[in-house]
Amino acid sequence: MKKVDNIFSGLAGGLIMPLIVLAGYFSIHDPKLSLIDVFHRLLESRVMSYYLSLCAIANLLLFFIFLRFNAEKAALGVLGATIVYAFTVLFLKLS
Repeated sequence: MKKVDNIFSGLAGGLIMPLIVLAGYFSIHDPKLSLIDVFHRLLESRVMSYYLSLCAIANLLLFFIFLRFNAEKAALGVLGATIVYAFTVLFLKLS
């Protein structure tokens, strides 16, 4: 686990995990749509911020997994990615 214990791997995992959850949800919910169509539909209907904030909860699982394996630097990267998602949601809400 020491190989993974750096801020970059936590940041990458924290940025990718909510997108995987979002893609998984919509592949089950509406399998006909491509991921690009889903993003366009969410942006047009102005609900992207709701879905991103819910999918960012998946970072909580990743954060605790890193802490369980004593990878504090990677957990810090996940926290940074969650903050990036928080500012993204705030930007989408205000625009």
